Amino acid sequence: MTYEQWLNLTEAEKLTLPESEYPEIPVGQLRNFLTRAVVRKVNGVMGWEVTQEHRNRKTTEWFPEFRQREINGIPMWYLFSPIDGTYHLNLEREPSMEEEPIGSYGLAWMHFMETQYPEWVEVLRFQHRYLTEARKVDESAWEYRLLLDEQYAKENPRPNTGFEENLKWERARQFWTDSTVMRERILIPPTVPTEAMA
Repeated sequence: MTYEQWLNLTEAEKLTLPESEYPEIPVGQLRNFLTRAVVRKVNGVMGWEVTQEHRNRKTTEWFPEFRQREINGIPMWYLFSPIDGTYHLNLEREPSMEEEPIGSYGLAWMHFMETQYPEWVEVLRFQHRYLTEARKVDESAWEYRLLLDEQYAKENPRPNTGFEENLKWERARQFWTDSTVMRERILIPPTVPTEAMA
């Protein structure tokens, strides 16, 4: 099994994989004076056993595949790289804007956040939640707008007095619903981003 195939396995699949199928990194791919890197399970925890040879000294150590560390109260997960023998921040990925476009209300929320709360935008980006939150805001805003459209039509029936009056009614309805959505769903200062936006 290759390292790339290993990374695509779930944690349950890794734990049930027979030892004979554990991957070993080819020597030619190793860096930082590593001479061997192979998967080992220790006390039910998956990890990598690596051997490093440098300046006539040979050491072999086992490292768990994942480690957690809190930074400013935010838990961060690190993934061990058997290629260079170091831990790297485990970057989960959310769909890009090209893969999953964001609607106009979500984009308006992003602009509002980036201009008014750039430090919270950085936290959300760091947690790989910024585009996901924008999509949630957009969906919620459009649902609210449909509700407001129905409410406006019920309280202010469409006139039957000609094209000009209908056009005025449409513009008034659109202005009222759009401005209400912006005021009540988009331009709202968040409280604590890791809780209020969860």
